[in-house]
Amino acid sequence: MKNTMKAIFSALLFLGFNAGAYALDGYQQLANEISEAGTSIQGKKIAIIPFSYADGRAGATKDGSVISERLTIKMINMHKFEIIERSVLDKVMTELKLQSSGMIDASSAQQLGKVLGVEAIVTGTLVETSGGQIEINARLIKTETAQAIGASQVTVDKNWIGDAATAPQQQPVQQQAYQQPPAAYQQPVQAAPAAAPVRAAYVRGKNEYGFFDIFMGFGSPTMNLEFSNTNANITLNNSYNNDLGICVGNPCLVTPTITKDYRTVTWEKLKTEGVGPIAFRIGGFGKQALGGDLEMSYEKRNIAAQDTTWSLNGAAPTDFKFNTNDYATVKTFGISGDLLIRHAGEKVDPYFGIGLGMSLNSIELPYVKGFTDGTFVKPTNDFGLGLMFRIPVGMRIRIADKTQLVAELRYELNSISFDRGGVSGESDTITLSGVKFLVGMGFNF
Repeated sequence: MKNTMKAIFSALLFLGFNAGAYALDGYQQLANEISEAGTSIQGKKIAIIPFSYADGRAGATKDGSVISERLTIKMINMHKFEIIERSVLDKVMTELKLQSSGMIDASSAQQLGKVLGVEAIVTGTLVETSGGQIEINARLIKTETAQAIGASQVTVDKNWIGDAATAPQQQPVQQQAYQQPPAAYQQPVQAAPAAAPVRAAYVRGKNEYGFFDIFMGFGSPTMNLEFSNTNANITLNNSYNNDLGICVGNPCLVTPTITKDYRTVTWEKLKTEGVGPIAFRIGGFGKQALGGDLEMSYEKRNIAAQDTTWSLNGAAPTDFKFNTNDYATVKTFGISGDLLIRHAGEKVDPYFGIGLGMSLNSIELPYVKGFTDGTFVKPTNDFGLGLMFRIPVGMRIRIADKTQLVAELRYELNSISFDRGGVSGESDTITLSGVKFLVGMGFNF
């Protein structure tokens, strides 16, 4: 029984301690958000001005002083700024004939900056809410420019004794003699509802921004092309008038014709020609290192005329020659996204990432037979759905306030599936892969 009572007593102490700590969470949140907004001035002096009520009520100065004192303690313990002592601040503000609390105008902020040697001041207003709570609207103001560079809004409990955070008290009503009520009923006048507190506008961090990019890519990815049929009915002979429009044997003779049925016909690492990608993307970076983007792109690739090798039914590669550069042409419309990690800099933001997406591909095979309107003829014009994967490495270089030069080196793979218009047992693939260099312009917002 004794041990049980000890356990209960310890639990009550623990809950009481946590409840007290929770009441102060609002001050820590306030300190964290102001410190984050002031990353450009960390390590320098700031002053915290006592807060005042937004409705200008008199005789409630202690509330602002208590709140500013608790905020001061939190920020001192964070060790990110040098905080001017309250006694020094009060003396200087008295000498400058400034208010000891409330909002500070541009001229007053500059005066305090010069006399106290502070880079910024923290000030703001209070709004009384229901349930004995006070809404704090704080701003971090740079003294040199009087510009608000950060803002925070929290609600805390009023748990101190002193100047109540209420409207001025009404004078007590003296007892009056009873008067006969008027005969006519009068509609009681309802007080106008209190205006809702205005939430402070969100303030972006120094290195936080969105971007819209337009760019052009250069490079010559290789192409792997495979025709595959589980029914082993890909017909090849020593003429160009067969299923794939290629000649088997050297020289190619119209007669005699040798016909063979194959399961797979494969070419690897074929040289390509083309343009792109031509693309635009929209994205952004948060206050930390993470960011992302969504990209839409267009690219055109065709097999170049070349000497290469091919493989039949997975056998050892043998020599092959493409006499023209239009045997296979792929036009790709891609939709993809990247997860980016960057190192924020004053002028240059280097980054790297990983991206995934899908591609819609138009495939033109002028010498290959496929089903068109139910007839097995050439050319084949097919549609293929593809999966995209890429690894981008690049940098964003600021050339103006809202303009960046974007340069990126990326490895990209696009794997496309098609079936020559619906040939039975067909499962054909085109894989484009390689390194590309992209350059363009970025516009921040």
